[in-house]
Amino acid sequence: TNNLNRNAYFHAGKSARIGGRIIEGNKKVKLRPDIDTEICAGDGPIEVLVLQGRDIGEPVVQHGPFVGNSREDIAKAFKDYQSTGFGGWPWPSEAHAHPRDKQRFAKYANGRVEEKPMSPAGPA
Repeated sequence: TNNLNRNAYFHAGKSARIGGRIIEGNKKVKLRPDIDTEICAGDGPIEVLVLQGRDIGEPVVQHGPFVGNSREDIAKAFKDYQSTGFGGWPWPSEAHAHPRDKQRFAKYANGRVEEKPMSPAGPA
């Protein structure tokens, strides 16, 4: 269990008991990786994500959606994003929306486009 980390992320539901602690709201609970931990729902269903792994042995710097090993990495990521949008935005507008009359669609890496009709009540 050297350098091993285990965390439980309680992200849906009213309450849970994790390792004897009552958890309410969105919380991260650090768990011991060398012992079993009981996770029980409180009042109703819950969703808990349990992640375990070893430290990568490198510095980690995070700012907004960007993660790197140094402040310089983060500054470069911001600059790249601002200048290219991570490779460019292929649509004629910067808006993150399509015209209302445009059907739902998926565009695949091979160029194939699949459209799905909208129901009168909106997307399914």
